[in-house]
Amino acid sequence: MIRPLFSPEMLMKARTYAFYGSVLGLVLFCRWTSQPVSDDGGPSFGWAILIMIGAGWLLSQDWLERLLGRFNAPTRGEWRTARAARLRLLLPFPCMIVLLIWAGQTGWSLWTMADLPRFVGLVAVTLLLSALAIRNTLQIWRARVELRVSEAGVFAQAWRRTYSWDEIAFAVQPGGPRELRLVLTDAAAQAAGRSALLTAPLAPTGLFPNEALAALRAVQPDLPIEPWTSNGVVLPIRGATDLPDVSKVGTYG
Repeated sequence: MIRPLFSPEMLMKARTYAFYGSVLGLVLFCRWTSQPVSDDGGPSFGWAILIMIGAGWLLSQDWLERLLGRFNAPTRGEWRTARAARLRLLLPFPCMIVLLIWAGQTGWSLWTMADLPRFVGLVAVTLLLSALAIRNTLQIWRARVELRVSEAGVFAQAWRRTYSWDEIAFAVQPGGPRELRLVLTDAAAQAAGRSALLTAPLAPTGLFPNEALAALRAVQPDLPIEPWTSNGVVLPIRGATDLPDVSKVGTYG
């Protein structure tokens, strides 16, 4: 069986390091830009960071996710981007407001001082961050299909395609990250030119792993559910007794 080159945990760590690297780069840029103007080292994000942490914690709570999901009109077998996941796109906005206020004041000072290199750099970075903020705002109103389970197979936004039931060897028992994990047959993996393990994050859907597996079983009752072990040994378990009632599976986001 083909194993993935990078595990989901490794990719998540890489994205986390890239994020913190970008934040560090922005802080250093702000310090360099503000040197001719003041000695404060750039904008102060203290209160904005506190708001981000508090809002992020609130949006991570299951009860709020389920509460927001009550306003949905769910489509059977289809889960769109959860409201909590879309609202998380607003988390950087407090810091963005602080940055824009500081950039306006600092930019005017640099313009009057005729410090064009710093002024041009500040304008470029501000426009880039503003474009990202506008993009996030537009995405809040777009609830794309994150997961679809039908007679044709399983579609996930992470895969950008539908895999038919004939291509799926088994589903992986829940454990670890909040994601749906499926394993392709060897023939399907080779035909797709990818690893056999498919992973799809479930947080954007509002579902939890057991609920996602129940949705799969509702359409394909004979789908095997087996454990996935780190050493590659798979012990088949044809029955799953820990799945929730299929009739209670809904959309929370």
